Amino acid sequence: MTTATAHPDAPALAIVVKAEVLSNNLAPFREYIRGMLAEINRYLSTDEDFGQAEADTKGLKAAEDALKAAKDKALADAEALHAVLTDLDATGEEIRAVRLDLEKKIATEKERRKGELFAEAMERLDCAPRLRQPVYGRSVSESIKGKRTLDSMRKALDTIVTCHNATIAKSRGQIESFIAAHGEVMVPDEEELETRQPDAVEIELRRRFEAKKAEDARRRLEEEAAKARAEAEAARKETESVKNPEPPAATIAAAPAAETLELTAQPSEREEWVVFEGKVRAALGELKPIREELTHQKNISRAQVFANAVNQAWQNR
Repeated sequence: MTTATAHPDAPALAIVVKAEVLSNNLAPFREYIRGMLAEINRYLSTDEDFGQAEADTKGLKAAEDALKAAKDKALADAEALHAVLTDLDATGEEIRAVRLDLEKKIATEKERRKGELFAEAMERLDCAPRLRQPVYGRSVSESIKGKRTLDSMRKALDTIVTCHNATIAKSRGQIESFIAAHGEVMVPDEEELETRQPDAVEIELRRRFEAKKAEDARRRLEEEAAKARAEAEAARKETESVKNPEPPAATIAAAPAAETLELTAQPSEREEWVVFEGKVRAALGELKPIREELTHQKNISRAQVFANAVNQAWQNR
């Protein structure tokens, strides 16, 4: 005698043999199984649906095992069981077909719903749409890795989206404050920059500010140097005009060769010093703003020593 239970609510399948089929309840068992198979929900959309479907697959597998066990026992008892065994095989195949289909639907529907939840979460990211997938796609996808229920997936996605949006908002606030203080010209990549971590945004904005400050200082020094060169050139010309005043044309024409030679003679000691002093002052004027940009104390001290030495030498001229 072989007994097996296919489903908690199904009648126990019982087959008793003794060289012939003495009794069996296969017919009502088959009718029940067919009715049960017809009632199984194969359209899955909620966690409850998936849970019930997974329980049903376990029951169906148990029914298959019960039929196989009954068949094996019947084969061992007698060949006269051929008709019963045939029914067992047919019923087993019916159960197996439904089970396999249901398992496939579970996997397919769960993956489809997972994809829908992922897409919905990506839409809620508060950044430029073109940046959502390349910047946040991986972290959002990993947040639901290993999650088995729809509710657990929703909770994980809500958490990661909230976290990312808070970071974006903080970075965006830093950028807006920077633009308000320094203008938009230094932040042409505002959308990309706001997807970075706030600490990285702060460092990048400070770097851009320092670069702009250095560029402005360089231009200012170039302008001051050009102005100093122009002043030195003007002083040189003035010195030359004092040293070699232009005589009237008639005088130059009548002057002897010896006087002409005097006009091209070397400048006097005083005249030479005036030119030198103008050039030195122009050069020192260019060094002062450069020294003021130093930030390291050791370098500031070195520059001060250099300046003191120059001042001392200048006082002893």
